[in-house]
Amino acid sequence: MSPAAAGHTGPPGAKQRLAAAMEELWIALFAWVPTPVGLALRLLAWRWLFARCGSVRFGTGLTLAGCRQMRLGDNVRLGRGCFVTATDGTLVLDHDVALSPCVHVGADAGRIEIGAHTAVGPGTVIRAANHRIARQDVPIMRQGHVPGQIIIEEDVWIGANCVITPDVRIGRGAVVGAGAVVTRNVAPFTIVGGVPAKVIGMRGTAAPQGGVAHPQH
Repeated sequence: MSPAAAGHTGPPGAKQRLAAAMEELWIALFAWVPTPVGLALRLLAWRWLFARCGSVRFGTGLTLAGCRQMRLGDNVRLGRGCFVTATDGTLVLDHDVALSPCVHVGADAGRIEIGAHTAVGPGTVIRAANHRIARQDVPIMRQGHVPGQIIIEEDVWIGANCVITPDVRIGRGAVVGAGAVVTRNVAPFTIVGGVPAKVIGMRGTAAPQGGVAHPQH
């Protein structure tokens, strides 16, 4: 079993640290170039960093790490200020996935898959791993992580400022209301909201009270 699979990775070697530093520097060189020129430059300069990179629209001010563990499909949009990482993990964004500004997708030490035609609202956090907390004699931040996975199927709409916790599956066509905290699986075509998220409606029926915040692209 690999260290990542066991849930706690050892310190990176010199080559890994150098590669990560070079990746960070290369990303920083183009991260804030404005206008359509910046969009074109980022795609041209960054696409070789990834395991796969289709026709991606990279917004300004992105934080990216572990790009070699990411597969990005065609027409993927990463909004300004997004934080997207997959160090010691795997991230798959299928075609036509839209992350609104300031979305945090952390596949570090885990796996995240987001299906085609899915929209994620601004400020949402999607993280595939949790901190270990069992030991009281070691600071939590030193105990490593418990790996997990998150599967978001196609045509899902996630509103603003949601939290998606590890080891959940959000079914095809589901809607997650703004501010929801998803801690368990969501069935296809259901509408969920609240903390923790619970079913508040079904697609094709009357809209739930309060509605759902529209994701911003």
